[in-house]
Amino acid sequence: MKKYLLLLIIILLNFNYASAEEAKEKAVTRAEVIDKISAADFFKKKIGDLLSWSIGYDITKINRTNLAPTLSWINVVPGKTPPDDRTIVTLTTKVSDPSGLDNIKGVRADMSSIGKLPNMMLVDNGLWGDTKANDGIFTLQTSVSYGVANGAKEIPVAVSNKSGWVAINKTKLDVESNPIISEAQATPSSIHADGLATLLISAKVENSGRQEDLKEITVNLTSIGLESNVRMWDNGTHGDVKAGDKIFSVSVIPKAGTSPGEKKLIVSATNMFGGKSEGEISLVVQ
Repeated sequence: MKKYLLLLIIILLNFNYASAEEAKEKAVTRAEVIDKISAADFFKKKIGDLLSWSIGYDITKINRTNLAPTLSWINVVPGKTPPDDRTIVTLTTKVSDPSGLDNIKGVRADMSSIGKLPNMMLVDNGLWGDTKANDGIFTLQTSVSYGVANGAKEIPVAVSNKSGWVAINKTKLDVESNPIISEAQATPSSIHADGLATLLISAKVENSGRQEDLKEITVNLTSIGLESNVRMWDNGTHGDVKAGDKIFSVSVIPKAGTSPGEKKLIVSATNMFGGKSEGEISLVVQ
C-alpha cells in the first residue's frame, strides 16, 4: 500500500514537468490531475483519498505547490458584536496563489450563522470597506441580524482559483447582546450610618458593539435608604472622575440611621436593543 501511495505522490510532484517558466504560465488544473491519475483502476479508487469535492483538497495528501490558493489568516472586527443589524462587522482575509492574484476566481464567506447569506463575496478593490485594492487582503462588511442567539458563531471562508482549486479556512464571531459590567465598587467600602459620609458608586460598563448604544446605567440604593434607580454617569459630573472612560459613577450620601451590616447595591445596565446586565457591589455599614 505504501509503495502505491508513494507512486501517487511522485506523479503529483511531476505534473509540472515543463520548465519553471512554462509552469508559471499554465498551472495544473484539478481536471488535468484527474485525467492523469484515472488511467489505472487503482488510482480511480484512490482519487477519493486525494481530492474532496466539498473542500477542494486534503492538504495532508497532496503537494499543493503550483496548484492551490491559500488563506493565510482571517480576522473579524469587532470580535464581539450585538445582534442589532447595525453594528458593522468587518471580515478580512489574506489570500495568495502560486500563479498570482490574477488567478484568484473569488473569495466567499458563509455568514448564515449570523443571519446573513451563505455565499457572501469578499472584495479586494479598495471599496466597500476594503482598505487597498489588489493587495491580496479581501474584505467583507456586514452586521449580525436581529434574533441571532448569543454565543460564538463559526464563519467559514473559501477561496477558489481559475484552475479549479479551492481552499477553506474559518474564524469565529462572538455574538453578545448584553452589556458587560466589571470593576463595580463603592468607595469607601465601609461607612458609618451617620448621614455624613459621601459614597462614590462606580462601575465599568462596556457595550457589545457601539458604546453610544448604552441606554441607561442605574444603581439600586434602597439598602442604604435611597432610591431604587439612581442614575450613574460617564460625563465628568455627579462624582464621575473622567468623561468617556466607560466608568459610570454617582456620588451619594447614605441615609442617617441605616441599619448596620453588609449591604448589596445592584448596578443595572441596559442598551438600545434590549440587552441587560446586572452587577453587585458590597458595602459595609457600621
